[in-house]
Amino acid sequence: MLRALIIGAVAAVLACIGPAGARAEASTAPLSAEWNRLSADQSNPAPEHELLRCVENSDAQAGAGAPTWFCRYSKRPEPGLNFSWNNRQGFLSGSDITTTWTCPPWFPSTICASVVQVVEGTMDFTQPSADFSFSVLEDLVVAQSGARQVLYVYWVGLFYCPWFRTFGEAVAANPLPLPFNGTWPLQDCVGAP
Repeated sequence: MLRALIIGAVAAVLACIGPAGARAEASTAPLSAEWNRLSADQSNPAPEHELLRCVENSDAQAGAGAPTWFCRYSKRPEPGLNFSWNNRQGFLSGSDITTTWTCPPWFPSTICASVVQVVEGTMDFTQPSADFSFSVLEDLVVAQSGARQVLYVYWVGLFYCPWFRTFGEAVAANPLPLPFNGTWPLQDCVGAP
């Protein structure tokens, strides 16, 4: 019951973000708004355009243990690019742990030295069309170099993958022929040793 209430609350909060073009600019926190990823997971028939939209719950009571961040994971259909798509989605509620977070020793020093925000929470994934669900602890690690920000979604103890502010940046980081012709980009997720 509590899980259903949390997912409902997350959906309501994320509805306030609006469509992709109408980003919530009220928060200046690095994690705020939309992130894009070109997934090169070859267990899918083709690459996927993944989205993560995050919003800060600035009305949460400090010290009350209430989640202060809500994020929604989804996929954007890209039929013109011959990409794969399914209705998998995810919802994360978490808290900012930037001041207490320790960068794993196997992360590149370039990431560790440029961290500007870390939010930790449990991402609950579902895919209604496949009767699929699972949960994973994630650290959402935002690193900044100059004006450029990159989000590293870290499945704690397992791996991390980079996410970008725009889909153009995601494609530039993982070049592939478009529309997709069967030539996969290199996998850019990095697994724990």
